[in-house]
Amino acid sequence: MNIPTLRLLIALMMGLCATHPASANQPLSAISAAVEAFVASHLGDDARHEIVVAPLDPRLQLPDCASPLAVFLHGDAIKPGRNTVGIRCNDTSTWTIYHSVGIRSFRDVVVLSKPLMRNELIQAGHLHVETRDTSTLQQGYVQSPNDVTGRQAIRHLPVGTVLSRQHYTEAAEVKRGSRVNIRSGRGGLMISAPGIAMTDGNKGQQIAVKNASSQRMIRATVIDPQTVVVVF
Repeated sequence: MNIPTLRLLIALMMGLCATHPASANQPLSAISAAVEAFVASHLGDDARHEIVVAPLDPRLQLPDCASPLAVFLHGDAIKPGRNTVGIRCNDTSTWTIYHSVGIRSFRDVVVLSKPLMRNELIQAGHLHVETRDTSTLQQGYVQSPNDVTGRQAIRHLPVGTVLSRQHYTEAAEVKRGSRVNIRSGRGGLMISAPGIAMTDGNKGQQIAVKNASSQRMIRATVIDPQTVVVVF
């Protein structure tokens, strides 16, 4: 091949390249920005949120989308922790990808300043409030000391515990070992006897009670902190 012919071929190839430029790719930064904006629009103002969009693979090459990117949920709802969302291009170059995004939600929660023993009543002095990332906490965390003050710890809880609904119950109206009045009978005929509660109990619950006079063990229903009843 002579030199003039080679020059002609090179010129033709360069002309073809100029006529058909390489297709543009979708900027990855635009995808991340669309995901962040979508997630932010689904978060409430009841907490301080941090959105962490996982880095996209720099090798990802998608045709540039002339239409606004459509971001959608891949699941029930946006929640603290890890979420997956979909990103779709509805342009002529249709494509869909899924991506991971993390959410940290900071809220005030109730934390123990002092340890609690099993069955101990929770007092204001046991508690203080801290701001924590609730995405790392179990569900049911307590946000106000008023919600737990006067309740009863179910088990031993160390200092620093973030209180949740699984840690406490209503304080027992009748305590084990407390003296109660046993009322028994039917209709208008009722008799009373002194007794000793053998277990804790709240109103409407049946507990074991020992008759202080006969030493007999019975089952009775709690009426109030001083009274249990046995209906024949």
